Amino acid sequence: MAAPNRRPETDFPRQAVLKNGVAILNRPQGHPDVYGAIKERGLLYVTTFRELRKRYGEEEAISIMRSVSHAHGVQVGTSMAQFGPRDFEGICKAWVLSPENGATFRPDIRRLDELGIEVKMTACPIKDAWVDSGCSDEEICTLLYCASAYDRAALETAGFACEIELWSPGKDGCCLTRITEKS
Repeated sequence: MAAPNRRPETDFPRQAVLKNGVAILNRPQGHPDVYGAIKERGLLYVTTFRELRKRYGEEEAISIMRSVSHAHGVQVGTSMAQFGPRDFEGICKAWVLSPENGATFRPDIRRLDELGIEVKMTACPIKDAWVDSGCSDEEICTLLYCASAYDRAALETAGFACEIELWSPGKDGCCLTRITEKS
C-alpha cells in the first residue's frame, strides 16, 4: 500500500525519452512533496529579497542575493566536479534531470551531444512561488537574475562554461541554459 498523499511508484517519475537529442516530456510533474519543498525555497528567496530591499535598497539587495546564490552554487558545484569539463551526459543526469529524473523542472533537452547541452526548463516551482506571491514580472526577472548566480557558479565550479537566458515576460517555461566545455 502506498503512503498517504503519495502516488504509487509506477506513476512517477518516468524517464525522459530522448529522441534526436530532444526530451519528450511524457512524464507527470514530480512528487508533490519535492515540488512543495522547492517552492518553499522560492518563497524564502522572495521574502529575503524583499526584506533586504526594504533595509538596504534594490541594488544592495540584488548584490547580496547574487553573492549568497553564488556561494551556494560553488558548494553544490564541487560535488559535480567529476563531470567537468566534457561529461555532458553525466552533468545532464546529475544537474539537468535533478531532482526526480527531471519530473519537477521538466527539462526540454534540446541538444545533448559531445559539444554540450542546451536545455529549457519548462516548469519551475521557484518561479511558481514568486508568481503565487504576487511578484510583478519585473520582480520575477530580478529574482531570476539573482538566482542564476547559483546555476552559473555550480556549473562553472563543476568545470563547465554556461550561458543562461533568463525567462522574460511572454516566454513559456523558465530559463534556457547552454552548458559547454570551459575554454
